[in-house]
Amino acid sequence: MKETNRIVIPVDKSEISRMAVEKGVDMAKLLGVDVAIISIDDSRQFIASTALGNKLRKEHEAVLEELKKTAETKQVNAKTEIIVGDTPVDEIVKFVNDDDLIVMASHQKKGLERFVLDSVSEEVLKRVNCNVMILKPKKP
Repeated sequence: MKETNRIVIPVDKSEISRMAVEKGVDMAKLLGVDVAIISIDDSRQFIASTALGNKLRKEHEAVLEELKKTAETKQVNAKTEIIVGDTPVDEIVKFVNDDDLIVMASHQKKGLERFVLDSVSEEVLKRVNCNVMILKPKKP
C-alpha cells in the first residue's frame, strides 16, 4: 500500500459528514499527516440570485470553520476549501492526489433517489487512483 501524505474529507452540511471529519482527523493523527476538508458548491448551476449564492457561501464557510475546529482540538493541521464547480464527483476527483486518502460519508440512498442522484461516494471510488474510506451511517 502506498504512503498516505494527506487525508481529504469531502463534506456537506449533514451529520454523517461530521462523523467523517471525526474519523478522518483521528486517522490523520495516527498517520501524522494534515487534512483537507472540502465542500463542493455546485449551486451556481441552479441559482441565479447573487444574494442567495452569497448566503449559501456563508453557510459553507460556517460549516467548514466548525469542522476545522474539530481537527485543531486534536492538534491536527487542517485546511478548508470551498470548491465551486459543476458536480461534487468531478471536483473531488480533480482535487485529490494519488497519495491522498479520501475519508467520506455515504448517505446510503436507496431506490429511485439513488438512481436519480447516484452515489457520490461510489462514483468517487470508481474514478480516483488514491485510497478511499467510505463511512456509512449507523442504523437506528
